Amino acid sequence: MRIGIDAHGLGGHSLGLGNETYFKYLIGALLEIDRRNEYHVFVNHPEELGKLTSAPNARLVALWPRTQWLQRPFSLPAYAARHRLDVLHCPFIKPPVSTARTIVTVHDACFEEYPQHFRRREVWRMRWLVPRSCRGSDLIFTVSEYACDQLHRLYGVPLSKIVVTYNAADHTGPTVAGPWPPPPILAHAPYVLYVGLIQPRKNLVRLVEAFGRLRDRGFPHHLVLAGRRGWGNADLDAAIVASRHRAAIHDVGYVRHESFSSLMSNASAFVFPSEFESFGIPPMEAQRWGVPAMVSNNTCFPEIYGDSVAYCDPMDVGSIADGLARLLTDEAWRARLRIDGLERSRRYSWRATAGVALAAYEHLCARPRPGAAA
Repeated sequence: MRIGIDAHGLGGHSLGLGNETYFKYLIGALLEIDRRNEYHVFVNHPEELGKLTSAPNARLVALWPRTQWLQRPFSLPAYAARHRLDVLHCPFIKPPVSTARTIVTVHDACFEEYPQHFRRREVWRMRWLVPRSCRGSDLIFTVSEYACDQLHRLYGVPLSKIVVTYNAADHTGPTVAGPWPPPPILAHAPYVLYVGLIQPRKNLVRLVEAFGRLRDRGFPHHLVLAGRRGWGNADLDAAIVASRHRAAIHDVGYVRHESFSSLMSNASAFVFPSEFESFGIPPMEAQRWGVPAMVSNNTCFPEIYGDSVAYCDPMDVGSIADGLARLLTDEAWRARLRIDGLERSRRYSWRATAGVALAAYEHLCARPRPGAAA
């Protein structure tokens, strides 16, 4: 098979960090397990893939122009036809025409159910394009049963057309024995850690308020918010400034790989009170580091994490504060969550996900095209 994968968003941050993580590690795992088929990987920032595409059956392709809005309708289908690709795998939006079988990865349709957390222009665009792509593609990949059910329920897509290709977190975790030195700014203070995109849907205003209640109870912990800034964070900035404990709140921005190990491994607990997710990779990354985690009790989290995490009601500041208080003081529970969390995280791997994707590619290409002679 000749398989084309549109990874233009890697490094450009136009797809969202979760989508970038998905395509980066899926491609790497596919090239580890499959040396027989030919992969054409479309990238604008090839450096983001590093050594992942050193396989002899991989070809990095830089299409012109660099914008996805011209690549997807023109450059991609033209390349697919010229090089006789069998499969073309894209994020969210399929090309309007294609000689190849098409697969789209749609992480979720949360823009339909939580439009207040997306830019109005983005909601309009996604509501226009994503349902049509789902109906017009040969297959849809998504990342959880929760998201699968959402696409089926909202768009009427047959469940037989949706393949769940779970995310994973085995790209991180300790590879050598610790201990890692703590971050200099937190060398002498215990801290609760959030890692992820900084934007309203992540519910960080309520987290800051819950942290204030925690400090009012006498907890010495600091709060660290780590991640690239998205849009609409004025309320968060105001909440931090208004907090009596703002000196103990550290917004450290995007953390590079060389600092991530230190930050994660020294955290007392990890908290991820997002209002909605389709998978939620960061808490699983924490589990790989042996850090007990607390997540929201909604959307995908019970499916993905089971009883390996603490839960809170993300809309209730008291629930977040009480959950953190127990997570920081109940040593027996913390020890169990460390063990259960690592065990749970090992259920998911990029190699397993790549195996599911590869089987779907092969099954799709083995099917006769509609209208073809028997």
